[in-house]
This record gives sequence, C-alpha cells and structure tokens, in this order.
Amino acid sequence: MRVLLCCLLLALSIAPLAAAQNCPVPRTLTFKVEKEVRRSDLGFTEGLEVRDGALYESTGDFFGNSRINRIDPATGKVTTLLDAGKSYFGEGMTFFGGRLYQMTWREHRVFVFDKNMRALPELKNPREGWGLTHDATRLIASDGSSRLFFLSPENFATLGAVTVTEDGHYVENLNELEYADGAIWANVFQQWRLVKIAPATGCVEAQAFLRPLYDRMRAADRSYLDSDENFVPNGIAYDAASGLFTLTGKYWPILFTGRFVDAN
Repeated sequence: MRVLLCCLLLALSIAPLAAAQNCPVPRTLTFKVEKEVRRSDLGFTEGLEVRDGALYESTGDFFGNSRINRIDPATGKVTTLLDAGKSYFGEGMTFFGGRLYQMTWREHRVFVFDKNMRALPELKNPREGWGLTHDATRLIASDGSSRLFFLSPENFATLGAVTVTEDGHYVENLNELEYADGAIWANVFQQWRLVKIAPATGCVEAQAFLRPLYDRMRAADRSYLDSDENFVPNGIAYDAASGLFTLTGKYWPILFTGRFVDAN
C-alpha cells in the first residue's frame, strides 16, 4: 500500500508538467506603439484598467502611498480618487458588475467600491494579492506563483484554478493581469516579459518582450528605472472598443498604447 501510495503521489506531482508538454510552442509578439503619454505624477503601478474612456490605476506603498488613480489618456494628468497612505499595500484592481475591486498584497483584504467610489462590504482573500482581472462571470487573480485562481465576485470564494505552464515548465511570478479576447495576459515579475495564457489549459500561447519600451524612453528616464530593480513592467489595460492595449510599469513616467503583432 505504501508503494502504491508513493507511486500515486508521484504521478500526481508530474501530471501538470506532462500536460504542459502538449501545449503549442508560444508565438512571439511585438508591441507596436501607437501613442505615448507622459503622466503628471508617478505611481508604483500594481493594477491598470480602462473604464469609460479613462485609465484607472492601483498603486502600492513601497515608494509612495497606496492609491486608486484616474489617468487622462490624452494628457497623462493623474487624479487621485482614494489615498490610503501606508495603511496597506495596494495591488491588483478590476471593474466588474458595476463595482471596483482592489486587492492588497499581504493583508488578505479586498476592497469593493460602487461606481461613485463609495465603499461596499469588504471581502477576504485567503492568498497573497498580486494581479486581478475578470472574464464574463468570474474574477481572476494571481498570487505570485504559477497559478491563476477563478473567484466569485460576490464573496471571493475560489471556484477553480489553473497552473500556467510553458515548454514543460511552470511560469512563476505571474503578476498584473488583464483579460482580453478570451485570453489572460500577465506580466511576469522581473522578467520584462508578458505572456498570453489560455484560461482553460494554462498554456502560454504567446509572449512579448518589453525591453523595446525601455529603449524608447529618454536617457534620464532609463537612468531612473535602472536605479531600482523593482521598477519593472507592470500594468496591462485593454480597451475593447478600440482593440488597443496600454502598458506601463512601476514608477514608469510613460504610458504606451498600441497593439500586439506577430514578430517578424
């Protein structure tokens, strides 16, 4: 019985990797920039979302206050809607069902606001909070591991999960998330890489390397980002009306708007 149990546990442990070997080879994408906007105030970006023609941002508190900001995509003007100081570390954020959800990093709190930014009953997250997005019926969250969690928007209860794999390996450090055209897009923390994930299988379908965005910045901006290893890409917002993505990073001075195209 002990041998049988050991064999069963071994089979279960390698099953996700075996399944990942059946994933297609990821395509390589290039982000084709169509517009750049310099923001009026920097933020340690943890969440980014398009809503009613504006950008909304959740920030953390390593290098500033935890805030929810509204950013004018035409001018880059930042307006703070909520400033929580250092009372918690703001993380992923998304709009769903007329509500705004904002997670915290390690405090296990999920703040919920109505369309007028009035606080609704708070929810509890059993894991660390990193990225947050949603599909048609569920919230989708990352916790810094290789797993994505599907959650109830009513109480944050876990409805399911998927392990993200690529080339037979787990993809760890999944960070900011965005759901677009049936796929989950995720920043990979400290890799300067973004991946496109199939929600049903966890397979990485495509990847994009974001160093070209760094190269487009002014020398002074690049020098500033080089001053701290945390100033990495983080922030993916998708506008379904235009089909455009907006990308940025932690304490990045620029918002880049454009499209993903197949690399040549």
